[in-house]
Amino acid sequence: MKVPGFEYAEPESISECCKLLEEQGVNARAIAGGTNLMMTLKNRLKVPKMLVDLFCLPELNQIRYSEEEGLNVGALVSLRHLAANAVVRGKYPILARAALDVGSPQIQAMGTIGGNLCQDTCCLYYNRPPMWRQGLEPCHKLGGDVCHAIPGSKTCWATYCGDLAPVLLVLRARIGVADSKGEKVIPLSELYSGDGKAPLTLQPGQVVKEVQVPGPSAHSGGAYLKLRVRKTVDYPLLGVAVTLALEGAHGILKDVKVALTGVEKAPLLIEAADELKGEKDTDKVIERLAEAAYKQAHPINNTYGLTPKYRRDMVRVYVRSAVHRSMEAAIKKGGVA
Repeated sequence: MKVPGFEYAEPESISECCKLLEEQGVNARAIAGGTNLMMTLKNRLKVPKMLVDLFCLPELNQIRYSEEEGLNVGALVSLRHLAANAVVRGKYPILARAALDVGSPQIQAMGTIGGNLCQDTCCLYYNRPPMWRQGLEPCHKLGGDVCHAIPGSKTCWATYCGDLAPVLLVLRARIGVADSKGEKVIPLSELYSGDGKAPLTLQPGQVVKEVQVPGPSAHSGGAYLKLRVRKTVDYPLLGVAVTLALEGAHGILKDVKVALTGVEKAPLLIEAADELKGEKDTDKVIERLAEAAYKQAHPINNTYGLTPKYRRDMVRVYVRSAVHRSMEAAIKKGGVA
């Protein structure tokens, strides 16, 4: 299917890019790798009059690291380059692993870290060609007032299914957001609205410029596990990211973070994790985290593959496994007895 016609703009600076997007409003879209946007154009889910090409801005395609400031990744860095970077592989292996879990090698080569974080929510009833949708009343996300996934719902339940967001949440990432007035840095969690219809808080004229990740703690480890039907291409039906740090050689839990994807309208940071700091009983930590994640996860029947009940039951299984792997990594890294 062909994409609808559009104007094409090549800004010479991030400021010019933001001004174009602000002036055009809903009639313009920023494009980087285009792996997500092009499908929405082909399916006529979005029909912008202008595409603003971010790849004209090479300053957004860099990776920097320092012991003082941590990792800084430009929004245009491809997933493949992110995963291949020696610093990322050595100090943030969970991030490299998640990047290689996205789609296929072709998608990883084109898709960018900024685009992955800003991807739209997914729904079986929304992400389809126009002809397939003809027999359905327009849903909330298409300007209607029904939800086909949960009949009677007054809100949209399209699901956020990005792989990098939960990993970067547990890594305490912040993002640089640029607009025509300047730049600001916000926690990654503030990028997501929790509204399936409009999942991002970005306003017209705002773009994600970079991702900032603090340096890793001593005696720390992490893991990202992804449930899907096929080993490549598929979005996560459930994704679980865990990072933790142990206290010196005693193995006491100093810090732990757990986040999920594929089970809510936004990436989900598990609230109970902060309550377990200082806990010595490993089994208690694992079960508390698994149960808290299970209670917060709400997968629904808006995707092909596995049932919502199975996906929710697997939350406990994947959290337990991810915590075990994170502890093994932390012990190996720090020499904890």
